[in-house]
Amino acid sequence: MVIAKALPSDLETLRSFAERTFRIAFEADNEPVRFEEYCSKAFSSEQFRLELEHAASSFWLGWEGETLAAYLKLNFDRHPPELASNKTVQVERLYVEPAMQGRKIGAQVLDFACEQAIEMDADWIWLSVWQDNPPALRFYERYGFEIFGTKTFWLGDEAQTDWLVKKKVSR
Repeated sequence: MVIAKALPSDLETLRSFAERTFRIAFEADNEPVRFEEYCSKAFSSEQFRLELEHAASSFWLGWEGETLAAYLKLNFDRHPPELASNKTVQVERLYVEPAMQGRKIGAQVLDFACEQAIEMDADWIWLSVWQDNPPALRFYERYGFEIFGTKTFWLGDEAQTDWLVKKKVSR
């Protein structure tokens, strides 16, 4: 797999893939009106343009040949107080093409994220996982992440609880 930084010219490919994979992952488990409201804002072209241009974030696209297999978003400016460090990297999003799951693509992308954390001289890499998504939590735990707290994720006007998970960056 080739993982390449997303460029402004990748905006629509990235936005479309992000929305599609999010919908596949979570649409069936959420109330339709709230879900549509969230998606219309979170996956708008303008929102993705702003996120792509944010200086303290980066998007990455994972390609298997000509097929977009995964994407990743990292943030370098969000530091949970529980980690007592301003040298952290947040994995805000990591999604794999559903038809390609089970091929260790998620592991490759997560390894890449950890490499980016090392390059940034981070102390911790962290992310949030919806509490109603035990398979995702198990995936991260297999790769050495441990729960360190919770946070609220708002899907429209519905509060959902996410686990916060962390991993010490090893150099």
